[in-house]
Order: sequence, then structure tokens, then C-alpha cells
Amino acid sequence: MRKSVREQRQLWFRRLDRAFWVIWAALPVVLWLAYYRTTTAAGAIAESLTGEQAKCAAIVADPLAMSAKGQMLFWALFALGVSFYAVLIGILHRMVNRFANGRIFVSETLQGVWWMGIFLVVWPFVDTSTTNAVAYALYKLGDIKFFLPSYGVDVGTIAGGVFLMALKFVLEHAILLQSENDLTI
Repeated sequence: MRKSVREQRQLWFRRLDRAFWVIWAALPVVLWLAYYRTTTAAGAIAESLTGEQAKCAAIVADPLAMSAKGQMLFWALFALGVSFYAVLIGILHRMVNRFANGRIFVSETLQGVWWMGIFLVVWPFVDTSTTNAVAYALYKLGDIKFFLPSYGVDVGTIAGGVFLMALKFVLEHAILLQSENDLTI
């Protein structure tokens, strides 16, 4: 017996929903790997260089060699960066879960698209400003050797956010047109 297109799509979304649960289950491993690579970066760079070049590895921030205040600032920034991806994955997972349960064109989905768009528009500014503030504080504490501010923002992320915000309005209008069409006899 052949399944309808709708049933096939719901089956696809159910599989995708399970994949998101695998992502959540793998999150502790990914966090540990990120922690490990962050704490061993300076040593790995120093090992790959020879002679006088090895001294250049000292400019890479080593969070384990920082002061207590420096470590607190560094790991708070690290947690903020990780939270960006966790929030995005969470919003996407909720939307896919709704789709898997047959609720695609509902207000919650549109609100999810809207909030994801806002989050993507705001995040680059938050990221740049907090990174600069923490880097400056670490420089003043003496935990990093120099302060090099970053003035760039991720324009692609902002554009993606604006696109999602516009998409929300397009989908909202399409739902309105569909409901008007359904009322027509």
C-alpha cells in the first residue's frame, strides 16, 4: 500500500525529530571536545612550530593559565557562544517537532520563524560587543598579551535573520489567503 505525500512528509519530519534528539544527546561530547581544543590550542601550536617560531604560540590565549577573574570571563564568553547554537537548535527542534505532529502552518511555527529571525539579526552585534569587552578585560588583567578589537559583524547572519522575518509575513499572508479560499463556496 502506497503512502500519501502527506504521510511520507510526516514520516520524514519524525525522522528529523529523532535526529535532533541525537544532536541533543551528542551535545556533552561536543562541549567536551570544544573545551579540550580550547585548552590545548596553545600547546598544539607550539609543538607544530620550531625554534624561534614556537614563541609565537604564546600569543594564543591559554584559559588554564589565566587568573581566576580571567578564567571566569573567558568561560562565560565560551558559554555565551555555545548558547547561541543551543538556542538555534532548540527553536529548530520545536518547529520540526510541530511538523512531525502535523502542525505546520500554525501561529507557533510563525512565531518560531520570527524569533529565529530576530535572534539572527541581534546575535552578531551581541557577539562582537561581548567578545571585544572580554578581550579588553583580559588584556587589562594581563591574561592576554595584546588587545586587538574586532569591528566586523557577520552580515550573512543578519541577512538570514531579515530573510526569516520577511518569510514569517509571507507565510502569514499565505495562511490568510488559504483560509479565505477555504471559506469560499
